[in-house]
Amino acid sequence: MPQLEQTSVFASLIFWSFVSFGLLFFLLRKYAFPPLLEILEEREKKIRGDIQGAENLKLEAQTIKQSLERELGAAHERAATIIQMAADESKRIQEKTIQETQARMKQLQKDAEQEIQASRNKLFGEIRGYTAALTISSTEKILRKVIGEGDRKRLADEAIEEALREIGRSKSA
Repeated sequence: MPQLEQTSVFASLIFWSFVSFGLLFFLLRKYAFPPLLEILEEREKKIRGDIQGAENLKLEAQTIKQSLERELGAAHERAATIIQMAADESKRIQEKTIQETQARMKQLQKDAEQEIQASRNKLFGEIRGYTAALTISSTEKILRKVIGEGDRKRLADEAIEEALREIGRSKSA
């Protein structure tokens, strides 16, 4: 190999390569690495801070989520309570309406019964009056044939007075 035969050039090249590398390393370490390391440390701190912030945000989000879940549960409970109260109120109104309707029906029934009783009493009064008038009339006819003229007048007058009294009693009843 021809490259290895030139050891004298190669040795000096290796020497100057080490020297230049050492000098470059020294200069880089003195002037380039500190700002780069500082930038890297700042970047690392920033990343760590961002990670810590993200973890804090995650914890805060979990806390908010739990709080919202509790509030949602409470809202569901309140909604269930409101629904139950509305159902109870609806039942109470329905029962009240039924009771009012039953009371109205009972009152209408009483009123109808009273009206029927009044009509019945009026009808019985009219029947009594017609019966009395008929009785008087038929009695008068019979008595004309059997009794004399003076007795007839007296009996007719008594029957008329009694019929009028009966009619007066039935009207006041």
